Amino acid sequence: MPQRYLIVAVTAIAALWMYIDRVCFSTLAEPMKRELLLPLAPEPTDDNPLSDDEVAAAKKKKWGDSPPEGATLTPEDITAAKKKKWADKRMSYALGAFFLTYALFQIPMGNLADRYGARRVLALSIAAWSAVTMMTGFVGGFVALFAIRLLLGITEAGAYPAAAGLVKRWAKPTERGRFSSVVAFGGRVGGAVAPLLTAALATALVGIALVEWIVTPNVVALEAGDKPTNWRGVFVVYGLCGLAVAGIFWLFVRDHPPTAPGESAPPPRPDAGEPKPRELSLLARIGVLARTRNMWLFGCVQFGVNIGWVFVVTLLPTYLKETFGTPLKEVGQMQTTALTIGCLGMIFGGVFTDLLRTKLGPKLGRSVPICATLSGCAVAFLLIPQLPTAWAVVVALGAMAFLVDMHNPSIWSFAQDVGGKNVGAALGWGNMWGNLGAALSPIILTEIRQAAGWNAAFICCGFAFVVAAVCGFLLDATKPVEEPTSPAP
Repeated sequence: MPQRYLIVAVTAIAALWMYIDRVCFSTLAEPMKRELLLPLAPEPTDDNPLSDDEVAAAKKKKWGDSPPEGATLTPEDITAAKKKKWADKRMSYALGAFFLTYALFQIPMGNLADRYGARRVLALSIAAWSAVTMMTGFVGGFVALFAIRLLLGITEAGAYPAAAGLVKRWAKPTERGRFSSVVAFGGRVGGAVAPLLTAALATALVGIALVEWIVTPNVVALEAGDKPTNWRGVFVVYGLCGLAVAGIFWLFVRDHPPTAPGESAPPPRPDAGEPKPRELSLLARIGVLARTRNMWLFGCVQFGVNIGWVFVVTLLPTYLKETFGTPLKEVGQMQTTALTIGCLGMIFGGVFTDLLRTKLGPKLGRSVPICATLSGCAVAFLLIPQLPTAWAVVVALGAMAFLVDMHNPSIWSFAQDVGGKNVGAALGWGNMWGNLGAALSPIILTEIRQAAGWNAAFICCGFAFVVAAVCGFLLDATKPVEEPTSPAP
């Protein structure tokens, strides 16, 4: 097997484990809220009334899908619903905290990968985020939970910028879409299996003491239909597995293709007589990116995409439980179903963008698939308010995830086309804005949901995809990021 295939495969495994560590948090959000947040909830006042949707959710929780005619909530029921509302807001902050630091550290970590090598940066990143994942199992309250999510964002921030640099060095231009899709596919597979695996593991670990020798978990009453879980043990197990992945990555991955006969040679160096880009500091590199129209459009695309897509990995479990009364085990199955459908899009996306680049040229070959797929995502979200069942919503979200994943190889290839020697920083710029959108998504959508209901939140997601589609069509992969040059010696 050619060595470049092995490099891509191992990098895809690293992406797979990164997404498992990332997505499992939302699957475990409900038991974490019960233990960490609800006991801290203050006594509510009349200044914070419940919305109609929240009243309906409280009635469904108490009486099921068919509450008695004229049924009203008792003061105790209202107090419990308001405390849950308080806990939901705090959990949305914790969900968004990861994406905030993940966004802000994209360019610095991409810059480190460009300067010191993807192998070193990514191996250290895997080990670091695995340690942070393990530490999540030992948190005792909201402040610690919020801080650990910030740390997870920092430690995972270098993964995709470093991976993009590896693909740029090991793949030919006509292979970049396919190689990028394989790496991103690994991440999506991890995200798809994480909910189902996490729900099963949380149940299987009940009674096994993995953190109790340090932390004494709060004893909380379970809601009707819920089973006990060991969410703390899940984070410890995932962290240990991630440390093993870091070792595998360091053992097999190299920064540059070998030059031995029969192996791919590295890209040719500039001729001695041509001016060479001078080495840029981090701030100078950010300045170059910020002066480029392409990079601002690139950022807007990813910002809009993540406002909508992140719903699946953050608020979908809460939506299913509130709207349809879905228990944790089925939530894991539904979340996994939506993300698994999405994974299939990654398989087609790489071939699709490479084929269109051949047929339509380097500009439209990148911008057309981005615009077309994101327009379909907008339609999917705008249709959700009309859907009658939980599984119908899951299928619509699966179609949305399919189209998002289908556009991802075009995004990676665009960054590789225009990034020059700063591919990590270029992809990091887009990821930064995308994950700022992801950080805001659970907070914004929670506020909209509490003020106007879930349907209004879905309309907001659809509008964000419309904006992303327009910006995607305006991208121009024929205009590279320009760097200041210094005269050749």
